Amino acid sequence: MDRWSAFFELVETRRSIRRFEDKEVEEEKIRKILEALRLAPSSSNSQPWHVVVVRDKEVISALSKAAPVGSRFVISWMSGAPLVFVLTVRRKLTHRVARAFGHANLWLDAGIAGEHLVLAAQALGFGTCWIGWFSERKVRKLVGLTKAHEVVALIPCGYPAEEPEPRPRKSLEEIFSVERFGGSGGMDEIS
Repeated sequence: MDRWSAFFELVETRRSIRRFEDKEVEEEKIRKILEALRLAPSSSNSQPWHVVVVRDKEVISALSKAAPVGSRFVISWMSGAPLVFVLTVRRKLTHRVARAFGHANLWLDAGIAGEHLVLAAQALGFGTCWIGWFSERKVRKLVGLTKAHEVVALIPCGYPAEEPEPRPRKSLEEIFSVERFGGSGGMDEIS
């Protein structure tokens, strides 16, 4: 299989997994996943991320209850994950300058790094799920974050115990324009 086919199969088959086998994620595979995140590009090569790898079952259980009051059911399933990556960022000077001009480079950097992480996990046979619904104050306390770091996402990871069907996606024509918003500009042949 060529590189493009392998990559496209990886992104085409990646699903959000919410049920995991009761099986540990091997240390060497965790390191490979983190290495993929480490290699992610970032604005001005700032590399603002830091990941807390949580394997302690009690902490994972507490994280699964760290949603805003009245909505804990949204992430309660996470208690069955063998590990959770807590993706955090630290705002650097380059991000402060970008923010002053209305750009959210910090969150873009975090998203790129996080997607490297979930795709690496997928390539190694693991399932993951991005979680953005949590109480930052509670997560911060559970993993001992400094004030300088902000929580971006919780990413449970493990061997999948489910195979969700593909979710509907918009057509290609609905997600792009050429030259100007709404313009087709001669690319009709790709439909």
